[in-house]
Amino acid sequence: MNQVQQENNKKRAVKYIFILLLQRIIGIGLFFAAAGGFNDIRGIANVSLYLIISIVACIIMFSGHRETLSERGKKQDNTKNWDKVLLPIYVLLGYYGIYIVAGLGNRLHWDVLPIECFYVGTGIYLISCVFMVWPVIENKHFEATSRIQENRGQTVIKTGPYKIVRHPGYAGIVLWAIASYLMFGTLPVGIVGFVITATIWIRTYLEDKMLKNELAGYLEYSQTVKYRLLPFIW
Repeated sequence: MNQVQQENNKKRAVKYIFILLLQRIIGIGLFFAAAGGFNDIRGIANVSLYLIISIVACIIMFSGHRETLSERGKKQDNTKNWDKVLLPIYVLLGYYGIYIVAGLGNRLHWDVLPIECFYVGTGIYLISCVFMVWPVIENKHFEATSRIQENRGQTVIKTGPYKIVRHPGYAGIVLWAIASYLMFGTLPVGIVGFVITATIWIRTYLEDKMLKNELAGYLEYSQTVKYRLLPFIW
């Protein structure tokens, strides 16, 4: 990679990080606006963890994986039509909707799960972050949209978390949705988390089918790593 390409990747990576952190700040702002204050300790713990881990992940990625960040920030012309529907649903619910609903739970005094669930959720949350960041580090083809990256010479990744499940990033999102419900503790957050999980399940199924049909070597890989999302389940 020449100097010009490196500089372009750096600029696009910085832009992507700025947008990513802005999305998170907006989501956190919507939470506090919906909550009507700063008295929800469980919520404050959740959004604080959310922001801290996002910053740490951005630092890790920018230090050694700028090309991946750069590509994630690009608009791709050959994104699958079904992903043009599923991805916005996930973004709207996962970045904004779930925090609005969580904030309303505090304002309207919805019933919450026992504090023990919060502690369990925090542990699951940390595990989910590993499965959302690790694949991005391991897989330089980890883009935001579902497509075959012919322009980047996409190959099958079989290392790291890809030895466990075929779509570890999506597994991380599912774990995050469960953790968010346990941490915020209200049923409506659980319902939003369920919709997010269903969206990710559909996206996983369709992306896996696309890769089997269109990416050389993926079908054989799927016969070795048998589970798409959750080990021993699916």
